Amino acid sequence: MIDYEVAIIGAGFSGIGAAIALDRAGISNYVLLEKSVDIGGTWRDNQYPGACCDVPSQLYSFSFELNPAWSHRFSPAKEIHAYQQHVVAKYGLRERIRGGFEVRTATYSQAGWTLTSTQGEMLRARYVISAIGALHIPRIPAIPGLQRFKGKVMHSAQWDHSFDVANKKIAVIGAAASAIQIIPRLARTAARVCVFQRSPSYFIPRKDRIITRFEQACFRLLPFVQRLVRWRQYCFNDFVFHSNFSLKPGLARKYVQWMVARHLRRNIGNPNLLASLRPDYQIGCKRLLLSDDYFPALQQENVKLVTGAIDHFDEQGLVTRDGTRCEAELVVMATGFESSRLIGDMTVTGPDGLTLEQYWTPEIRAHRSVAVNGFPNFFMMYGPNSNLGHSSIIIMIEAQATYIARLLKHALKTTNGTVVVRPEAESAYNTAIKRALAKTVWNTSCSSWYKDDQGHIFSLWPHTTTRFIREMRRAPLDEYIFE
Repeated sequence: MIDYEVAIIGAGFSGIGAAIALDRAGISNYVLLEKSVDIGGTWRDNQYPGACCDVPSQLYSFSFELNPAWSHRFSPAKEIHAYQQHVVAKYGLRERIRGGFEVRTATYSQAGWTLTSTQGEMLRARYVISAIGALHIPRIPAIPGLQRFKGKVMHSAQWDHSFDVANKKIAVIGAAASAIQIIPRLARTAARVCVFQRSPSYFIPRKDRIITRFEQACFRLLPFVQRLVRWRQYCFNDFVFHSNFSLKPGLARKYVQWMVARHLRRNIGNPNLLASLRPDYQIGCKRLLLSDDYFPALQQENVKLVTGAIDHFDEQGLVTRDGTRCEAELVVMATGFESSRLIGDMTVTGPDGLTLEQYWTPEIRAHRSVAVNGFPNFFMMYGPNSNLGHSSIIIMIEAQATYIARLLKHALKTTNGTVVVRPEAESAYNTAIKRALAKTVWNTSCSSWYKDDQGHIFSLWPHTTTRFIREMRRAPLDEYIFE
């Protein structure tokens, strides 16, 4: 006997989107399994100083539930989390959520999927949707001597707000997406901030601003105005910004190159600092960063940029290979996440005893980012090759959720049994993805979290979001076997 037709693992944006799509498809017998007592995923966990989205607010919401009350052009993390809670309440998902259920194993048999939690609880579901997300396991670099350090260490996604950073000596390991939001905030009150940069990044202006009450009123009273603003932003990101990632030279690429050069030239006057902030790889190969206050923060008297490689911790702080020392009372690990662990610590075992991790050796892959051959009735949100370098992941999430709901609706209506992707369909899809990725800057020589340990670009979608939506809508059902 099954407990639910569908079990959704994770109650962040992906899980919420999947649940609403199931409801709209008439599938009501489902449960949302959440490891925490609160919903939100990434935006529940990442509440460090300065945390906010690097996608414009108008794109960072579900298309069917726009938020007219965003306070800034780029939403602060607390507002995003509040928006998630609003959606959960409005669409009646609260009673569907089972908190404190962290799935440790998912095992398939003819009776369906058996899910076991870390606490030993168990339930059975006919179908499973993994909505764990890609950015949830903090990456902690193995730096020798960590146990000797007498100060405090925290990862950006595990921020301890009880620790007072004022007048403290602080070291920040990392100079990418999280770090550039944290550092300007720390620099306001800290006695000293050492920024350890492994490699420089390309920056463009963020141009953040307050959304006025008049604008909010217009969005609330005239929803089509907000949809028009959203559409304008969507078009810019999808057709202008995305073109920057092609290896072919074009006007969009030249425009971004000009923005990057002007932003650096206008904000950095010190020639030595300027040299340290110039990347040696193509624009777009790594994540393009947006900031208005990072460069000014680096030039404050209490901030020091360190480009030497870290060698070890000692009792007082960090030491680089060239002997540079940075004393610290707090070390912030702004070192990102284990992005290739798409199912986290969960072990997913198919009908023949093969685990998903084994199937993904040596290469992470899926069909249309959601299904894997040999794992019946198992689907993923935010799966392989669905991440973006230019727009809002929520656009992709909506398309995936609608697609999965369509598959399950057809399965329940016709066979009420198994759904498994045909191996030839998965193979053809991934061949096409690789061919497209080979023509992008992501395939050049830089290292990034877009790639796995073997250098395969497992994370990114190579085309526009418009194309992804269109392909997911038109994808034929005969790419699957319904038994």
